[in-house]
Amino acid sequence: MILICLSQNLSATHIVGGELYYTQLSPNNYEVTLIVYRDCGPANTLGTGFDENAVIGIFNSDGELYQTLELSLFNAEVTEVPIILPNPCFILPPDLCIEKSEYTGVFQLSPEQFGLNLVYQRCCRNNSIVNIINPSDSGMSLSAHIPGSQETTSPNSSPIFDNAPPVALCAGAEFFFDHAATDPDGDSLVYELCPPKLGGGSNDTAPQSDPSNPAPNPPQPPPFSNIGWETGYSTADQIDSNPQLSINPQTGYITGTPNTVGRYAIGICVKEYRNGVLIGSEIRDFQYNVTNCDPNIISSVPSQTNFCDGLTVVISSVQTNGSFFFWDFDVPALESDTSIILNPTYTYADSGVYNIMFIANKGWPCADTVISTFHAFLPIDAEIGPPEFECVNGARRFDFESISNAANSAEFSWNFGTGSTPATSSMENPQNVQLNPNNAQNTVTLNITQFGCSDEAEITIDNLPDPIAGIIPQESFCDGYTYQFQNNAQNAEEYFWNFGTVFQGDTSSLAMPEYTFQDTGQYTITLIVSAEYTCPDTATIDFTIYGLLNPHFAHPLPQCLEGNSFDFTATGASTPGAVYAWTFGTNVNLASSNIQNPQNISYSAAGKYPVSLTISENGCIETYIDSVWVVTNPALQFTLEPQEGCPPYAANFEGETVSDTQVFYEWQFGDGESSTLAKPTHIYTQPGYYNVTVSNFTNEGCVSNLTQTFTNSVYVYPLPTPGFTINPQRVNILTPEVSIADSSLNAISCFYIMSDGGESNECDFDYSWLEAGIQTITQYVTNEFGCVSSTSGTVFIEGYLFYAPNTFTPDGDGVNDFWLPSSTGLTSYEIMVFDRWGNIVFKSDNSKEPWTGGVRGGNYFAQNGVYNYVVKFSDSLQYPHEFVGHINLVR
Repeated sequence: MILICLSQNLSATHIVGGELYYTQLSPNNYEVTLIVYRDCGPANTLGTGFDENAVIGIFNSDGELYQTLELSLFNAEVTEVPIILPNPCFILPPDLCIEKSEYTGVFQLSPEQFGLNLVYQRCCRNNSIVNIINPSDSGMSLSAHIPGSQETTSPNSSPIFDNAPPVALCAGAEFFFDHAATDPDGDSLVYELCPPKLGGGSNDTAPQSDPSNPAPNPPQPPPFSNIGWETGYSTADQIDSNPQLSINPQTGYITGTPNTVGRYAIGICVKEYRNGVLIGSEIRDFQYNVTNCDPNIISSVPSQTNFCDGLTVVISSVQTNGSFFFWDFDVPALESDTSIILNPTYTYADSGVYNIMFIANKGWPCADTVISTFHAFLPIDAEIGPPEFECVNGARRFDFESISNAANSAEFSWNFGTGSTPATSSMENPQNVQLNPNNAQNTVTLNITQFGCSDEAEITIDNLPDPIAGIIPQESFCDGYTYQFQNNAQNAEEYFWNFGTVFQGDTSSLAMPEYTFQDTGQYTITLIVSAEYTCPDTATIDFTIYGLLNPHFAHPLPQCLEGNSFDFTATGASTPGAVYAWTFGTNVNLASSNIQNPQNISYSAAGKYPVSLTISENGCIETYIDSVWVVTNPALQFTLEPQEGCPPYAANFEGETVSDTQVFYEWQFGDGESSTLAKPTHIYTQPGYYNVTVSNFTNEGCVSNLTQTFTNSVYVYPLPTPGFTINPQRVNILTPEVSIADSSLNAISCFYIMSDGGESNECDFDYSWLEAGIQTITQYVTNEFGCVSSTSGTVFIEGYLFYAPNTFTPDGDGVNDFWLPSSTGLTSYEIMVFDRWGNIVFKSDNSKEPWTGGVRGGNYFAQNGVYNYVVKFSDSLQYPHEFVGHINLVR
């Protein structure tokens, strides 16, 4: 407290700025808020704190003191202003410190006609401020206007700045800050840069100015003097900046780029308009500290150390304070060679040298970019190609090939093993290498080195014994121009046959080939056998090729026994010296023959007979056997007994033909219908006589066609004509009697069936209906042949009957054991029985289903008592009806 008192008596250089505003709580009740900012850093050399009491002077429009308000530091809220830099590209120095004291108090004020002015004054500013004259002797004046009745009749609260002012700005960095305020009454606000006002210091020329009293009590009344600008500064140019500091009059958004380090006193005014009339103005007086800031974002990429990852590049970045990243992997004409992750992996399509670019916070003015050179090489993939082999005078020679993606600078190291000539080589593709002939296996290795990376390949070559060629001599001479060759070679893996003709393509690589020669003759056959990495061997032998001995004669078609005669032609020989031998079986006019084409061979009995042909040629004998078929002549055997009956009449037919081959049938039934079955059944629907015709034929063997017609073989009786009349055709259920009179023709008896269950065998009779609704009478009449016809008629029976008993005794004695209403003439039906609590104990849509006194699905007995029922139904004319009643249940 002693220090606080001392601070009131010193012209301390610690005031950074302030603002004053009020809120109207009720018609004459106001909450006044004063915010004072002080320097708590090294610039406050005396360590001066906030005043114990802040005095607010209230003046009328004539400048007369109306009242003073004392706001206590004891009730104030003191906080340190956060050091927040709007521009994220830089880091502020650590020695900045600004504290804020927020004094508040609630007072009763009665604004006069032209309003009241709230005033607070305090000295002094920091001596290091560069844009005003004598800053250490210059204080500040803060004011707020409460409009009177001549200005507005509505309550008013002054606007309040939304955000605390920025403590520091970075030299050379773009500055942007939202100085917007909120007006509780929704008045229009206009923002501008304005000069800070003097107050409480020696530079203040007002009569009440007293440098020894930095916080005047009471303060001076308005108007106030503007601070004095140093040379080069003005209200429009309050700070060294390019572009100059400017404020948006509608939003309060300040922009600019300060370019000179220093402390600057700045004034921000907000004017309050209601219905286009200015009713108040407030100033935010604040010291802006422009300082040198360190860069906030740093990026770097370590140099490449691993060149053996192939075309895939794995990158580890080093960065500080980056929040998003961008990589470009330097692939020409490709836009997708980018990444946004911190430590990316990228696979190139081809090898090369690439300048990879890394940007931290791309698009920001402080984005940091670094370019690093990376090499992408295809991974060394050493491979030994299949060696070229040559047998030179019985010596095995190899040419080796390196298959890899290595560059020209790669180093090659071959090792062929001890005893090989040469044993090693540094050539890329060594030639004329003789491997150790004494080893069963030789291992060849290749090592390729490039850019400190290497890969190795290895192959194994078996030292196999040389193959020996061999052809099995000819064993068959009668198989024709096609011959299956056999070999008895040893150690062979591959075969090459030459069949000794003058035609191209007379070769084969099969082990046991089949070859078809174009002519007979003697041919020299050559076989060359080989195996991998061995010396080949050759064998030759002569073969004689004859034509194929293949006896054959065309299969003769079957012939009828009567007049049969067969001719035969032998084929299958290839030389004129062939010898033929025929045999024809039994019952034949010629049992055998030695000519090539025997003729007119006939048989005396039906049957199948074997025929044999044997041909001898070139020392070979072959036989072919087939048969001839002599067929019995077909004969039609058909009888049809007369058939008759009432329509529809099903007549059965059966025909039989004797033949050795398949017989086909065609029936014509005389009514336009037909059938191809051997034993058909046909239904005749119309009375009358019908002629039936049957035809049969064969298509092979002994071909024939036979037809027979049976006249009036089927007779279908006539039908009687039914008919009757009903009088009357519409009756009532109470008088349901009708008369039926027969009107049929050619009938000898009648029979009637009624839809309510009645029947009658009288042709004329009276009938009383048992049920209402639309009822049907069907008449059946029979003639002298026993044929029956029928027809139906309809009777309309109007009305309905319904009766429900009121008591039943379901005690199992066989008397009155169930409850069922009696009804007739109903077309739809629903019944429900309820107990005295309204629960349904029985329900049915069947008028014939009784209630047997059970509940819960009939599993329990219903108690003795009175039950109610509701019956709903429709009569025969679909009119609805409903009956309600009660039932006495007594066991």
